[in-house]
Amino acid sequence: MSIENIVYPGFNKSLIELNCLKKIDDKTYEVLDFTDIEWVRSALHESAISIDNLVKLKFRKPTDEEMTKVLKKIGADKTPDQVKDSFNDGKRVIGISSGKGGVGKSTVTSLLALAYAEKGKKVGIVDADIWGYSIPKILGAKFPPIPFSNRIFPSKINDLNVMSMEYFVKQDEAVIWRGPMLHKAIEQFLFEVIWEDIDILLIDMPPGTGDVSISLSQLLTFFETIIVTTPQSNATLVAERAGIMSKKVNSSIIGVIENMSYMKIEDSIIHPFGEGGGATLSEKLDVPLLGQIPLDKLIASYCEMGRLQDITSHKIFKDILEFSDKIDKIAPKKKPINLKIN
Repeated sequence: MSIENIVYPGFNKSLIELNCLKKIDDKTYEVLDFTDIEWVRSALHESAISIDNLVKLKFRKPTDEEMTKVLKKIGADKTPDQVKDSFNDGKRVIGISSGKGGVGKSTVTSLLALAYAEKGKKVGIVDADIWGYSIPKILGAKFPPIPFSNRIFPSKINDLNVMSMEYFVKQDEAVIWRGPMLHKAIEQFLFEVIWEDIDILLIDMPPGTGDVSISLSQLLTFFETIIVTTPQSNATLVAERAGIMSKKVNSSIIGVIENMSYMKIEDSIIHPFGEGGGATLSEKLDVPLLGQIPLDKLIASYCEMGRLQDITSHKIFKDILEFSDKIDKIAPKKKPINLKIN
């Protein structure tokens, strides 16, 4: 790897792609400092010395013309209205929903994100569970988002782009917000974050049919939904309500994923939470059962360690890849229609 191919943190593009690198002499380079953030400069410097420990980087503030060119190159030159109007262009937007908490919705979202990344897709995750955010911990996405020219780059971990309330709230604080503030937060996560350079956006929705779910249906021209449930009847009953809501708003239900379906103990399979809930729910909603994820100690331990991406090397991940293949084969049942009234 050369100095020119170092990826600028947040931008998802190399220094040469951003045209922000100038060689001064054999060991010195000038780099445009787009963010004015110390840890970004440190990350670039560490990447450089990992290639050549004698190299030096000198940072310079970009001119207005240089900034304008970069804004256009990364798709951040749009007005707020242009961002909203074209938000669905070039990407698939899927909400991961459930009727109640504790069914593993965030884990399922993260697993699907890893599956799509494994298949070479550029993946974004909006952790829209404002009160129960957990995606950054599950994936180990520690680096905060990067402010840039009135927009923001999401946090990045491996090939995943993540936006979550966790980056804006202290660890020992609770988010105590009512409807209008929740609506504004979701609007910012969608339209002020630079999501242009992704193929699929997964939205980890809060459980139930409350303010955040309603806001998503109002803000997005169109999105799809996957319903997550566990096998027991009380989980599927409330999950059905989430499905009914999706059918009432501008969302197409792709299917149902049943989590914690069974446990493998040596050569035996047991069902600690009963059987058939996912299949029953899919029949009621008239959508396919995309798959069943076992209650697996490996998944749980990787989530606790913030290293869920390590699951990709294990046999169970093949099932998750198959779920994503099924999703790819299901076309949206409704197409977005943009109607503007002057």
